[in-house]
Amino acid sequence: MPNEIIKIDLQGDKENSNLFFSIKGNLEQIFTNRRLMLSLNRMGCLKGNTEILVPYKKNNQATTLQNIQKTFERFKVDIHLSEKLISEVETFHREDELFEEFSNKAVAIRNNEFDKYPKLIKDFEQFESTLKRDLRRKLYPLQLLSAFHMAFAQNACNFAVPGAGKTSIVYGAYSYLKSLPSDDPKRVDRLLVIGPLSSFAPWENEFEECFGKKIKSQRLSGNLALSRERKEEHLYSSNPAELTLIYHGGVNNLQQQIIDFLKSNKVMVVVDEAHRIKNPDGVWGRSVVEISKEAKSRIVLTGTPVPNGYEDLYNLYQFIYPFKFKSILGFHYANLCELTAKGDPESERVKLFTENISPFFIRIKKSDLNLPPIKEKVILVEMNSHQREIYDFIESKYVAHFKTNTNGSIKDVLNKAKLIRLRQASTNPSLLAKPLIEALLNNPELGEVDPNSSFTEDSDEFINDSEFFSKVCNYESLETPQKFIQTKDLVISDILSRNEKVIIWTIFIRNAKDLQTYLSKNHIESRLLIGETDQSVREEIIREFNDPKKNEFSVIIANPFAVAESISLHRGCHNAIYLERDYNCSNFIQSKDRIHRVGLPIGQITTYYYIISSNSIDTVIDERLKLKIQRMEAIINEEIPLFNQVNDGDETDLIKALILDYAQRT
Repeated sequence: MPNEIIKIDLQGDKENSNLFFSIKGNLEQIFTNRRLMLSLNRMGCLKGNTEILVPYKKNNQATTLQNIQKTFERFKVDIHLSEKLISEVETFHREDELFEEFSNKAVAIRNNEFDKYPKLIKDFEQFESTLKRDLRRKLYPLQLLSAFHMAFAQNACNFAVPGAGKTSIVYGAYSYLKSLPSDDPKRVDRLLVIGPLSSFAPWENEFEECFGKKIKSQRLSGNLALSRERKEEHLYSSNPAELTLIYHGGVNNLQQQIIDFLKSNKVMVVVDEAHRIKNPDGVWGRSVVEISKEAKSRIVLTGTPVPNGYEDLYNLYQFIYPFKFKSILGFHYANLCELTAKGDPESERVKLFTENISPFFIRIKKSDLNLPPIKEKVILVEMNSHQREIYDFIESKYVAHFKTNTNGSIKDVLNKAKLIRLRQASTNPSLLAKPLIEALLNNPELGEVDPNSSFTEDSDEFINDSEFFSKVCNYESLETPQKFIQTKDLVISDILSRNEKVIIWTIFIRNAKDLQTYLSKNHIESRLLIGETDQSVREEIIREFNDPKKNEFSVIIANPFAVAESISLHRGCHNAIYLERDYNCSNFIQSKDRIHRVGLPIGQITTYYYIISSNSIDTVIDERLKLKIQRMEAIINEEIPLFNQVNDGDETDLIKALILDYAQRT
């Protein structure tokens, strides 16, 4: 006997979260088919005497219906859709076609091919006219194009390199969307920026630069005195501040309150330094995606879109299009991991993936910025006698260890520690007096290190030599590190003599403090930008340093781990001195970008000085970094730069180069 037809209809209100597909008819044939019921149970169905309800959400209605249809087709059960449901399906297909047309237009804007859609030319002219009226800062052509793309798409990624002016681009798009009539569905009138604490002041300051007035803002992170009650009061206010700022890690604790805030206001949500939410299974990534569902506009900003692999884009696209990201990407997370593992950016699958995502991102490359030139000066210094004796002693022991430890790799944290010790000795042997375990626990390069692990003071071979260790402990009273002397001379002769300012980069915190003391004794005032510098103090230092009218101090001593993101120093400074460098190419390039950015006057030369101890690990790092930089710069200019090709965290080749260099020297 043939099966009776099953009828499927809609139940529930679109404004209501309880939405269902209603399945009616002869349900007995369904209830008695265990495999069919198992498939429906997986969809979360609710069984009744006269109907079966399959829940769905507004964003997955079509997908759920397709799953129901395929399930019944597989078990040869005929179904009929109600007229209401057929109408819904047709509407969905029309929306899909409109989205495809919208995507094609977004690509045309991205590629500056307006002639394909003549109406875009008129839209762009209107956009440009609005910005000329409302925006005090003039955007350069590629910024203007990026801002228009962002405003048109409303949900977009900007993968511009550091220093390209991403904040100004966002304010350009925001200015236009805010100018739209109040009943326009694209209009926004509030900004929620999720970013590192260091980005808060730049977002506030850039608003004033762009619009010529201060913005009313509220920071929800970075102030321990701000109670949760005060944060909620802001989020539920009938007239909240125009700009709300929160740290990536702070979203989870206020997730529901932020969702309510977005429901009550027309908000553009911006995730700055968005690579921090790349993990779809991480708390930060999940909470940011969850709140995005209620945003009017969603913007992703990062200069490093795929630091680990193509899979890093998965969560960024889930944020900008939480209801459509799977169909946009065309690849599952595991597929993207596979593309990364194969490491072939020219493969057909990578090209297809890039084509799929291209409507929704713009990338401004370093070569697009037309920045004024730079100068790089390598300054070799000879160690004084005590430093040379100390350095040669530990280098001989460590190189011998590296030679015999053929199975050792730099992934061994002890090998990393030995390289750190050599770098300390090449700059300031006083640092060696600090126990190895403390150096391990406090060095950001090494990540998490277990304080209860087997690393003890005996892990340093030279610790057991009491006479040698005494020289290390007494080094400060014996001589001043030659790098300190060279830095002081350089600041006086090349920087202060021209009434200019300089940032001095140092990896080790103790070096920053010792150098500040030494410069002060030589009547050179400086300020520290290191991890322990309070956020409010840090912002005041940066504000004064960037102000050409203020000359209370002309020197900043900074640590790249503390000043890596969202900070611009190019307005007041065009010189950088590197007291020492680690082997991390990304950190090094980011530090250079702090003073070489969009906004520099035409012809303004930026100068970098690299102070290197001769016949030491410094020269090896310098040579190996040059090779890394060449590779990194080539990757940066790719459409989707796959930075994991550089192996930035692997220093195995540095050990090999050190052994070879040591053999040639000795």
